[in-house]
Amino acid sequence: MNTDKESNIPASSASKSVEYILLESIGNELWEIDYQNGIALNVTEIINPETTGNIIRYSGKIEDFLSNERGLRNLHFHESVNFPMRVHFDN
Repeated sequence: MNTDKESNIPASSASKSVEYILLESIGNELWEIDYQNGIALNVTEIINPETTGNIIRYSGKIEDFLSNERGLRNLHFHESVNFPMRVHFDN
């Protein structure tokens, strides 16, 4: 296992800092992951997936994607009436 933290972030995402994940098994939830700021937002009701390029399709939960596919740790979930579900993480 590579110990370099940046190695789990795709090169294209590292340069742009943002990646979109479509969770197909959870009602097609769309998540925007901002690696530079350490936050993931559920943008399902804000962004149309058809207008977003380079979406990664994943069958599972956002926490599984962040921890298993990107190797991120210390995931902290926040839910609010006024804001979409979000996750903070250490990268």
